[in-house]
Amino acid sequence: MSTLENLQHRHSKSLLSKKETAKELNISQATLDRLRKSGAIKSKKVGGGVFFTINEIALFLES
Repeated sequence: MSTLENLQHRHSKSLLSKKETAKELNISQATLDRLRKSGAIKSKKVGGGVFFTINEIALFLES
């Protein structure tokens, strides 16, 4: 099973919050913010919140 398929299987939604993404990557939210600001992982802003797509998380994990 690919990384993307594994993530899709575990999460029934296509966007994860910053907290959920940090937990998935086993890093702190501060580290996730640094990765986001450096461009290592792309995020979406929705309603004032920061979210990450399952696809973007999979791309980050595979890089």
